Amino acid sequence: MLKKILAFFKPKPSKWSTPEVINSLSREKVGTELATKVANKLKQGNHLYYSHRDYCGHGLSFRDNAFHLVRVVDGYDNFTIEKFNSADDFIQFLAKQSDYSMAGADNGERVFYTDSFFELNNQRLSCKRLIDFCAKIPS
Repeated sequence: MLKKILAFFKPKPSKWSTPEVINSLSREKVGTELATKVANKLKQGNHLYYSHRDYCGHGLSFRDNAFHLVRVVDGYDNFTIEKFNSADDFIQFLAKQSDYSMAGADNGERVFYTDSFFELNNQRLSCKRLIDFCAKIPS
C-alpha cells in the first residue's frame, strides 16, 4: 500500500519534458552571430520573456548596464539566475548554448540545468525564440 502511495507522489515528466521530447532537442550551438544579435537587441531596451500569470520560464534582459538571464514569474523578471557585466561575456556564454542545454537537460551546464520535470523545457529559451526575438521590428 505504501508503495502505491509513494508512486502516486513521484514526479512524472510533463508533455514538454518526456524523454522523447528532451532527446529530440537540438544540440546545435546558438553561435556567435546570433548571440551578438541578441545582445544588441537587448541593449536597445528590448527584453525576451513571456509575460503572463504564474511561471513564465526563463528570459533575458539588459538593465543596470548588465545582461541578465532571469527566471520569470507573473510576467516579471523576478530572479536573476546569471548576470553578465560585459557584452563579450554574455555573447560567449550564449553562443555555446543549444536548445538542449537551455532547456535544462544538460547536467554539465550549471546555469540552465534542472532536475525538475516541471521546469525542464518549460518556456525556456531556444534558438527559435532567439531568432524570432531578433527578427521583431524594433520597439
